[in-house]
Amino acid sequence: MRHWLFLLGSFAASLTFPAVGEAADARATQLTYEPWAKVCLTQTSCFVGVSARGQCSPSGGTISISPQSSKRVLLTANVGTRTMLEGTISLRIDQDEPIQIAKPHCYTLGCGGTYEGDGELVTRLKHAQAITMEAKTLTGRTINLSFPLTHFAQAFDGPGSPQSVKQTPHQLPSCED
Repeated sequence: MRHWLFLLGSFAASLTFPAVGEAADARATQLTYEPWAKVCLTQTSCFVGVSARGQCSPSGGTISISPQSSKRVLLTANVGTRTMLEGTISLRIDQDEPIQIAKPHCYTLGCGGTYEGDGELVTRLKHAQAITMEAKTLTGRTINLSFPLTHFAQAFDGPGSPQSVKQTPHQLPSCED
């Protein structure tokens, strides 16, 4: 049941924080960053997420943190791309050793995966300045996104908002390859 809720939460995160990263089109590099926000699917199932999106789709990416217990945390990362990834998605908190998300799954407009961490991961995020995501496509393009952690602790410790789907005023044009 908990796994199902996590999958539902990941899907909700992709709707709430639109997965949007590949820089062949200049519009894809003009990123708008959404602030960290906490969304609760139920009273006991919440996640905190952040996103960056470009002026076309797919571009940008998302990161979400979903505490499963005081000792288990799921960190999910998604990058917007039409191309399969070569290897892992790498996440670096400040200058720490990178966290590798092995075997990311790719879909029509992006690739993503999940890393299982411990409670210490949340503490590191609360005291850090930034988390940087890097992935390399099979065409050799490097996708590199840096998300500030300035308001992560406030969002994580604060009250969650109920699940909602943000309405985009208009559909983003497709990025050129």
